[in-house]
Amino acid sequence: MSKSTYEKLNQIKMRLTAPNKPATIVELAEYMDCDCRTIYRYLEILGNEKCGLKKDKASKKFYIQPIVSSPSKIISGLNEVQKVLEKSAIPNKYKKNLQSAIRFLNGDASAEDSAPAISVDNNFIIDLGPFSEYSENPEFRDATINELLDAIKQRMVLRLTYVPAREKNVTEQCEVFPLKLVLRVDTYYLIAQEVKDDKKETRLFSLRRIKSFRKTGKYFPEIQFNYKSLFLNCFGKFLCFDFKKIKLEMEVKSSWLQTRFRESNFKPQAKIQESKNAFKVTLDIYDTPDLESWLLGILPSVKILGPESLKENLREKLKESSKAL
Repeated sequence: MSKSTYEKLNQIKMRLTAPNKPATIVELAEYMDCDCRTIYRYLEILGNEKCGLKKDKASKKFYIQPIVSSPSKIISGLNEVQKVLEKSAIPNKYKKNLQSAIRFLNGDASAEDSAPAISVDNNFIIDLGPFSEYSENPEFRDATINELLDAIKQRMVLRLTYVPAREKNVTEQCEVFPLKLVLRVDTYYLIAQEVKDDKKETRLFSLRRIKSFRKTGKYFPEIQFNYKSLFLNCFGKFLCFDFKKIKLEMEVKSSWLQTRFRESNFKPQAKIQESKNAFKVTLDIYDTPDLESWLLGILPSVKILGPESLKENLREKLKESSKAL
């Protein structure tokens, strides 16, 4: 879906506003994936907006210096309040909100949109279980999630130090184009595109295993990306890249499990056939380790009708599992 001119202008304003770096016409054209003539037209519109667009004559680079008046008395008063709060035991998020307000009044427009990425009423509890990466810690939200969201919005290339799940204590260095941040099945993921050997690969990086990341100061053009298609026919955390697609058919015996399937959100949706004597479910899905583990966990509440290859895999796993008991 193509963006409106308004959205494109806002993207350019974000790119040219501190703490981002100034850019030439050519750099902006690459960033916006358009020709230089279009960039000249966009800059002319921004100039008429009086948003603080300026040009450095020596480097021929453009930047935006927001026009913000500095009410000195208000800032002075807020600085005094800040000194008092620093000595108090109130939560850090309130102190940071005050710091952002002072920065904004001093002309830092980037401080205007500094609310936590996850902000809910204290009476609404998010509990995703013991293995969840979700954290109630405001420091985690501010330092990690918001910085990654900023990089996604600005289309800034990141360099990650990452520990893959299968490689214990082995780190890798990745230069990636961040696309989305998703909380899926109790785990935070950064979805990013990595270029290896001139091939583009979409990867999921668990936030827990990102040991560090830094902004490179490089930017990339917009990448068309459909999050829903990434997890199409997926059961849980495993993507479909290395697994076989199957048509899973089963008869569901327990009423509680029948209700779960009626309320499920598989993509594509589960096909349900209900009659007085049977409750059958059909899923177009990939045969992944977490799917098979789940099926073993709900036996004998279901009778698996097909495919035969899946049934054989489960039989072998049951034999191996019995040895551990």
